[in-house]
Amino acid sequence: MTTSSGNLESLAAPETHLVSFVVRFVCEQPVAGAVQPASEWRGILRHVQSDAELHFTRWEEAVAFIAQHVRLDAQRDC
Repeated sequence: MTTSSGNLESLAAPETHLVSFVVRFVCEQPVAGAVQPASEWRGILRHVQSDAELHFTRWEEAVAFIAQHVRLDAQRDC
């Protein structure tokens, strides 16, 4: 089967954009008998491609960091 060059463009695979993150959750537990607040969770989020890293305690902070690298709005254009 032969195709014209115009048809080849329409057969090309779409371009893939890959953005990766590593997220770690850390629980700091007080030492027994120490006067410290209760256990608290915090997170560390790393953008793999740039090695940019964010330490966060609120999920909204993580989402804002991700939004710097990935469009999170309703229109999903890569």
